[in-house]
Amino acid sequence: MRLSRLFLLTTGLLLALVSALLLRSIWADRAEVQAAEQGLRAMQRAYLGMKAAEKASAERGPTIPVLTDAEPPDPARRQRLDEFRRTTDAAFDEADAAWNDPDDVTAVAARAQLAQARRELVRARAEVDRVAALSQVQRSAPDQRITRRPIDLMFGVVDTLLGAVTTQSAAAEAIYPELAMPLVGARYAAELREYAGRLGSQFTVPLATQQPLGREEQREIPLLMGRIEQLRRLINLQARASHADASLQAAIRAMEASYFAEGLPFVRALAERGLNGEAYGHDAVAFVARYVPPMKSIVELRDTLFAAARDQAGERVALARQRVAINAALGGAVLCIELTVFLLIRHRVLLPLLRGTRALRTVMGGRELPDSRLPAATRRDEIGDLQRAVAALRDAMLRSRALELERERLIEQLRVASDTDFLTGLPNRRAFVERAAGLLAQARRHGWAVALVVFDLDHFKHVNDLHGHPVGDAVLRATAELARSEVRDGELLARHGGEEFVILAADCRPDEAVRLAERLRAKLAGTTITPPDGPTLQLTASFGIACAEPRNLIDLDGLFREADRALYAAKAEGRNRVCRNDAPIRLGAG
Repeated sequence: MRLSRLFLLTTGLLLALVSALLLRSIWADRAEVQAAEQGLRAMQRAYLGMKAAEKASAERGPTIPVLTDAEPPDPARRQRLDEFRRTTDAAFDEADAAWNDPDDVTAVAARAQLAQARRELVRARAEVDRVAALSQVQRSAPDQRITRRPIDLMFGVVDTLLGAVTTQSAAAEAIYPELAMPLVGARYAAELREYAGRLGSQFTVPLATQQPLGREEQREIPLLMGRIEQLRRLINLQARASHADASLQAAIRAMEASYFAEGLPFVRALAERGLNGEAYGHDAVAFVARYVPPMKSIVELRDTLFAAARDQAGERVALARQRVAINAALGGAVLCIELTVFLLIRHRVLLPLLRGTRALRTVMGGRELPDSRLPAATRRDEIGDLQRAVAALRDAMLRSRALELERERLIEQLRVASDTDFLTGLPNRRAFVERAAGLLAQARRHGWAVALVVFDLDHFKHVNDLHGHPVGDAVLRATAELARSEVRDGELLARHGGEEFVILAADCRPDEAVRLAERLRAKLAGTTITPPDGPTLQLTASFGIACAEPRNLIDLDGLFREADRALYAAKAEGRNRVCRNDAPIRLGAG
């Protein structure tokens, strides 16, 4: 093994090993960054799902007044409901945009749940609009409880959304196990807000109609209160277990002082009055004004829990990115040092030697070596001598190549001249025979019909004798140009000798060959040549056609014999006409 190769091999192996270790470290750090970012995105998607659930839950507030409205309905109530619906739709759109991640399996599943929740919301709204369009008597019938169904449908929307939130929250918890406490607490707070809203929804219809609580309300209210208390204990337990910071403790105290000290006791008092058949002392509007504001403390607790988890996740992402940057910088520094040493060693010896050797091999191999790849002969040592020798050898090879190219060009010119008729520029008889063999072979392979058209200028000898050969040459050139304009691509046109021309057409039926010949005959008959010393000449030609079907394809000599017979027939019948080998076809006047 040559020293240059040995040096390159050992250096490359060392660089490869260092690079592999560096890439492995960066890859692991990058994977950790991607996982951390994925968990942060899942966390953000969970929060957007909570917000969408919150807005869908809040939409029930203005929905109930529309369902229990008197006649004629109050436009302001409907306008307020439309505003809430637009807010809900905006929250759904924001969540859908964040969950549109086809590479994340959990995001795909959660987005499907979001789409299902949106379809349920559409059905619930349609039911609200249907019930609101009924008369007040129909809506207030005590046995139908017709206003209950739209609200129940809206409950289902939030249930589906919270399922999607759970999916995303679980994905974030899998990546950030240490953040399970605040994430679960935030999800509990979102559920607490929903159940608090459902508890309030049990009273809006009875308050709007000032009727006692029905059997469904009597069954649902204790269940909802029990679930609210259960979520309250779970949140407090999460806070104690995670040693919640001051901001989280303050948010929990605010929720206890606002909702559990004011909002929930107020609802309990109304429930007792409704069960005992006493007057509520509040209408639906006053109930909403007193009960809804304390629920904001639950939302604030949810946001505080989520912010704590998000901040910790953001710190982890930042640390992971910092590790990637530090490892990449250190690895890059090591690689730079190694490369610098390598370049210094090979700059004065190995690189010039390798370039000179490659240039020499290129020149000796007969390949062209451009000036940009020619080693610069600036040094005064042995390597400089090698570079100058390569340059001299390259120049000699270029001169030899130029002579070779010139010889090949002259040979090609001779070949073209031997295949081309000098007067018309068409292939001559020899070139026609060579090319026709290939065309007939192609026709045999594809099963094409073949037509051979031979035409001869009428009275051409008389033109030469009367007007001289220059005029005759002009007639031949004009005939060649007319024929070129009529043949298609793939058809072979040639001057067969003297005033005789030939066209070989593959994939050409007999009737098509006759039309081709007739077009050319008519064009020639309409062409005139004006000699400088005589009257105008009218060109005419006689045409003979030989055709062969695919199943009976004959050789070129046979086609020529049949076409010549047809040509002689055309001459015998008075010239300026087209005849086919099977029967004379009289087209045109003699």
